[in-house]
Amino acid sequence: MDHAVMRLVRRICVAGFAGGLALGLAGPGSAQQIGATTVVKNDVSRLKGAQKNSLAEGDTVFRDEAVQTGADSLAKLVFLDQTNLSIGPNARITLNQYVYSEERPAGKVALNLLKGTYRFVTGDLDKKAYEIKTPVATIGVRGTVFDVWTTGARSVITLVDGEVRVCTRQASPQACLTLDQPGSVVIVTAGGVTPARPGSATRFSFGGYCGANPGLCTPTRFSERGGGPPPAAFAALCGR
Repeated sequence: MDHAVMRLVRRICVAGFAGGLALGLAGPGSAQQIGATTVVKNDVSRLKGAQKNSLAEGDTVFRDEAVQTGADSLAKLVFLDQTNLSIGPNARITLNQYVYSEERPAGKVALNLLKGTYRFVTGDLDKKAYEIKTPVATIGVRGTVFDVWTTGARSVITLVDGEVRVCTRQASPQACLTLDQPGSVVIVTAGGVTPARPGSATRFSFGGYCGANPGLCTPTRFSERGGGPPPAAFAALCGR
């Protein structure tokens, strides 16, 4: 985020949101804006309770809602902390928790990847702040880029760069493996965590979606989506 935007955010935070209504800031009962779409192809929707609405490129996304894609559909979300999440076809994700402010180093990002394919690129938060789950796996983020393909009963996690620790969601007994070599893959089921063999058909890379959609896999900063964050996003930046 550029310095001019952050200076404005700091002034608003220090002033306790004085004049906030004139700027159109979200009120106490409003949903927390946590990021925006930067890529939308075909059928991409947000779900909140019984409501379903289409998403377009540049739309804001909110905490405690779900995002889903249809067949032959793609999306990319960029969060306020610069986390990038690219989403493949027939996917569904819930945005469970999001706490972030440049004024407060501690934060929290909790995402539940229910089904589909994803590429996750960490943002500015401490790596321990990320809590990524699938129906059968928890992913402890040690750094930077990894791919996920989950069908519900099975999840395939591929390390692109950095390091991740992958565990079963079943706590007792819990099985875990650490990936620290680019291209390494694990398969997670309710029964455990298994490294994928080289050449195995179960291996997965999100990169196959990127050739015709370069913006999907090119790191994007939130301020680059055009004009900085929407006014109501200042509430999230101040940790409200």
